[in-house]
Amino acid sequence: MLKDVRLNPHLLTVPSYVGGKPIEQVQHEYGLSDVVKLGSNENPIGPSPLAVAAFHAALHDANRYPGIADQRLRHKLADCINARSGTTFTCDHFITANGLSDFLRMAAHAFIFDGGESIYCAPTFPLYSIFTKMFGGTPIGVPHAEYRYNLPAIAGAITERTRLIFLCNPNNPTGTIVSRDEVAAFMERVPPSVVVILDESYHDFVDDPGYSNGLDYVQAGRETVIVLRSFSKAYGMANLRIGYAIAAPPMIAYLQHAQIPFNTGDPILRAAIAALDDTAHVQRVRQLAQSEREYLYRGFTELGLGFVATQANFILLTRLPCDVKTLDRELLQRGIIVRPMGGFGMPDAVRVTIGLRAENERLLRALSEILQPL
Repeated sequence: MLKDVRLNPHLLTVPSYVGGKPIEQVQHEYGLSDVVKLGSNENPIGPSPLAVAAFHAALHDANRYPGIADQRLRHKLADCINARSGTTFTCDHFITANGLSDFLRMAAHAFIFDGGESIYCAPTFPLYSIFTKMFGGTPIGVPHAEYRYNLPAIAGAITERTRLIFLCNPNNPTGTIVSRDEVAAFMERVPPSVVVILDESYHDFVDDPGYSNGLDYVQAGRETVIVLRSFSKAYGMANLRIGYAIAAPPMIAYLQHAQIPFNTGDPILRAAIAALDDTAHVQRVRQLAQSEREYLYRGFTELGLGFVATQANFILLTRLPCDVKTLDRELLQRGIIVRPMGGFGMPDAVRVTIGLRAENERLLRALSEILQPL
């Protein structure tokens, strides 16, 4: 099959991205009706009612191609961020995407076109490497420093082939951050020919006052810095696939050449606009993640499990008394989905999303049952 077709050699090197198991799949495979999903860093509260209402209202025009909702969302984002951060952004500082995976594809398409390199700190989000390979580039993963992004090592790995640097802050899957001072020292070492993508998908959950805000670099006029933000996490809209990037207008204008027309529909864009008005909803999500984080810390400690302190809505378990495959299977049989980290290059670790109290209690009870005989 396809023996006479010329194939793209770059695609043949790209591994498939395997997401967390969906609830329906586990229900079918294990004959279960009640399944708790704590594997994909989803918001357990769900989206704002305002977003749901806006989405449904926009379905009446589902026969039309998207109109000006993208422009309205970009204006709304500028207004909200300016009011909160004291910045002076306009809609020209923003580009929307069909989830941030869509934007990562755009960035790789835009800059990894001549076999260039990207650098990131492993373990981190696998799509950085996947999209680099997809467009014929070479991904360079430097080792972490005690589960934190190793910025000095990244700076030391920069060569004349470097096109992109991915800095995930907080990092997925470790949940750790790098500080404002660390990022400032790192940025001093990045040459002007290298684009730095600051992936801040989980920034809404951070409560560390030393956290670095990538928007400061865009506001200061650094044209090679791109900041990523998402509606999937704190806003609870993962299934609607909407994210955005913030950068200098010349960078945004260039990236639009890699943007697929009509990449996001009006119902999704209008839902995102409405979600920005429900600040109380986002605050409830933040408070839940922060309080339940402490609850899970105590539970994991009592069970003798090692974990990494997090600034996100998930916790990485790193010291397990049994192998990950056994633990994962036992949890699935009890209707609990977590995320084994083999696909992130950590075969001995598991990532757990912070859920509702009842979900977290169920997880801890199940872990106690599984680990008790060991």
